[in-house]
Amino acid sequence: MIKDITSQYQTTDFYLDDQFRIQADDRVPNWIDAFIDNHLLPIPNNLENFEFKIFNNSQDIKQAIFKKNETVGLSRLVSTFDYTHKKDGNSYIVDEGGIDLPWNHTDAKKTWAEEASTVNEVGSIYTVQGFDLNYVGVIIGPSISYDDERDQLIIRPEEYKDTEAYRKRKDLTEDENEQLKLNIILNSLNVLM
Repeated sequence: MIKDITSQYQTTDFYLDDQFRIQADDRVPNWIDAFIDNHLLPIPNNLENFEFKIFNNSQDIKQAIFKKNETVGLSRLVSTFDYTHKKDGNSYIVDEGGIDLPWNHTDAKKTWAEEASTVNEVGSIYTVQGFDLNYVGVIIGPSISYDDERDQLIIRPEEYKDTEAYRKRKDLTEDENEQLKLNIILNSLNVLM
């Protein structure tokens, strides 16, 4: 239909293979791609118009996002789905004793990140996917950790709490099901980052 509509105009077709909606040089998406593929590169630094930081303390990332939200707006925390979250109307806490904020409360009539109060919540892949933020703090939960002796990520599928994203398939072997779950965990981390 688009070709029919545009046939009377001189046009050029472009095929998109990747989409990164970040204002950073190639080192940032390259670092993210490598990280998701379990290749840990040095953290990109000296970036123009882009901040990339690693926090070792939950309170530090939380306060940094709160401060960025005060100064530039649209700054939110998001997390891997490693903490209990149910759609039963109750509040569930992300990283109790650390981030210690509730998961997002969704309202089908409103966009989660655009609500001012949601700076006091933690978004998931479902609330932030496809949404542009000025700053995002990505909380990597217990399903993803780091082995500094082997210099690689360790994925712990048993810690992943998103029961909707993964259901064991009877047509796959146990190993294939395990690999599928690992891929889902890493794909969700990729979306958050």
